[in-house]
Amino acid sequence: MKQKKVIISSIILGGLAIVLLGTYLWMFAPANYKGEQYLFTVENGQSITRVISSLQDQGFIRSVSGGRLAFWVSGVKVIQSGTYNISPRMDVWQIASTFRSGTSAVSNMVIPEGYTIQQIADLLKKKGVADSSEFINTTKNWTSQDAFLQSRTKKDSLEGYLFPDTYRINKGTPTKDIISMMLNNFQRRIAPLQTQIDKSGRTLNQILILASLVEEEARTEVNRRLVAQVLLNRIAKGMRLDVDATVRYITGNWDNPITKADLNSNSPYNTRKFLGLPPTA
Repeated sequence: MKQKKVIISSIILGGLAIVLLGTYLWMFAPANYKGEQYLFTVENGQSITRVISSLQDQGFIRSVSGGRLAFWVSGVKVIQSGTYNISPRMDVWQIASTFRSGTSAVSNMVIPEGYTIQQIADLLKKKGVADSSEFINTTKNWTSQDAFLQSRTKKDSLEGYLFPDTYRINKGTPTKDIISMMLNNFQRRIAPLQTQIDKSGRTLNQILILASLVEEEARTEVNRRLVAQVLLNRIAKGMRLDVDATVRYITGNWDNPITKADLNSNSPYNTRKFLGLPPTA
């Protein structure tokens, strides 16, 4: 009789252990052991409760209850907005630890001076931040009514307005937000110069185009002043600007020698053939 009780007790304990193990696995184990690395975005102001629900909805965790307990035990009280590298192969404790660290999937993007929109798009693609075609198409269809953009000659181009700088960009950030970030930076940097721009007798767009030509033709401050004066003199005399950089812009050839065919291009950007400023920076 005593032996029978021992057997029954062992069965009960064994069953309880299985139940507890199953519950633990269901609540905290990885949602998918074959899952690939993914990006998960936390919106600004999003509550922990909403984040945990989204994690379950998107297949990162098995249980909302398990998520709540793991986040609470791990001391996750506030989650910083951003895009995080997490995976369904991570257990809930690992995911909670990632959010507690606040380490988002951020890329430090250095946009060099003189980069065209095409070059910026290629760089963003190389860094895995944005699709280059989508980036270019979004710049062409930009509908913002910001005053500083109104003097553009070519309304379907933001060339020259995407300020070269170092940007911290979350992977997965919408393309339009990346462009807004660059435009806002441009507007902030140009604001202190507005009085000088107004007194110059030229539009902001004309100044940008001239500045871009100078940037490509000279690398030192002294030479930039000289080149700028030469270009202004040519404009005043009704001469062609004869800037090779505008010919290179047409073909995207920034390294190899300019060909005769390049110089004969009928593009409005060809200042070796046509008078006046090119359509954009």
